[in-house]
Amino acid sequence: MKNELKVRSIMSKDSVPVLDTEQAVYTLVDIKAGTGTALGALPVNFALVLDRSGSMDGEKMDNLKEAVGYVVDHLGDNDLVSVTIFDDQVETLIVSQPAKNREEIKSKIAKVIPRGGTQISDGLKAGIAEVKKGHSKDRLNRVLLLTDGQTWDDEEACLKLADEAGKQGIAITSIGIGEEWNEKLLLQIAEKSRGDSHWIQNPISILEAFQQEMEGMQAVAATNLKVTARTSEGVKPIKVYSTVPMIADISKKAVKDRMVSLELGSLDGKKGQAVLIESRIPAHKEGRFRLGQIEITYDIPSQGITGQSVKTDVFVNFTTDASAAAKVNAEVMNLVEKVSAFKLQTRALTEAMAGNIAAATQKLEAAATVLLDLGEEDLAEAAEREILSLKKTGAFTAAGTKKLEYGTRKLTMPMTKAMK
Repeated sequence: MKNELKVRSIMSKDSVPVLDTEQAVYTLVDIKAGTGTALGALPVNFALVLDRSGSMDGEKMDNLKEAVGYVVDHLGDNDLVSVTIFDDQVETLIVSQPAKNREEIKSKIAKVIPRGGTQISDGLKAGIAEVKKGHSKDRLNRVLLLTDGQTWDDEEACLKLADEAGKQGIAITSIGIGEEWNEKLLLQIAEKSRGDSHWIQNPISILEAFQQEMEGMQAVAATNLKVTARTSEGVKPIKVYSTVPMIADISKKAVKDRMVSLELGSLDGKKGQAVLIESRIPAHKEGRFRLGQIEITYDIPSQGITGQSVKTDVFVNFTTDASAAAKVNAEVMNLVEKVSAFKLQTRALTEAMAGNIAAATQKLEAAATVLLDLGEEDLAEAAEREILSLKKTGAFTAAGTKKLEYGTRKLTMPMTKAMK
């Protein structure tokens, strides 16, 4: 069983200087599938929750129908699928059933006609209900939500549904098309349910997004992935960030006193999972110091494995050798820089919404500098354009907000055509 997962716990610095005060260190917990783990062995329980409002007419709906057809064709006969469509009303077009009835499902999808407004929560509630019909720990339980519009004053209901879904092991992938939708809401839906989120600029990229979702489900190596870090006396966990498939600050729910505890959901065998922990360590004499222990627990239902555990101790060396203390781990610090870019743009948006334009501009300028240092020229240019917008209008543009929100969150992932 030792080859099921490959877990690395890497420090930002192997050695730190002997000081009279506490100092910051970072720990990267990197989790990937091991050589002994089969990918995609779990059957799928999949719900599509799709916006059919009037604004979806034309190219958006044509590409959406093609993408749904792709999903149906690439699910296995034993996989479960349902399709819920919504505008300001909800219709469960395909109740949860084995995906083998492919032509019938595609025929019903082909007849969908765009109409009405947008009410996401009712559609999401109906889609989650379909997943619950076939919910099982021996299946991968997922919802894909797609919309192109602002929902009608039901954001809190959406977030409550996402939170409940996450607690039941139902991850939601949220997808927004174009510019007229609430990126904050869709990102929070994904984060609360331990799912993913995508921004599609061009309708032709809907198929690519659905393909990515299918590839991800078919590459799952483990489920119920959980990280627990128990720190030594004097070590204070400060911040925790999940970084794959997107960067998110999960400190509020993950940090409690000297312990870090977070549930990551399923493990994509191709992408893996990674968590960055920022801690403060106390002053200490020269020598080796144990920061604590990191434990990874997981299930592999296809092999009958539940509650499997991998533990590793984490150490740092206190030294009076200045050259040794100056050395940093490039992989960890690169991730720290990416998280920094995410934090700066997030703070810039918050300041702009509060009317603090000078502070927003300053933080966005800092984010642009970090992005350039990372070689992310396209995102840096987007930040520069938004700086001009802030100075001229006192606000971000809709497209610029989405570009930066999604771009900085996805710095750890390869850029797709939809984001270019």
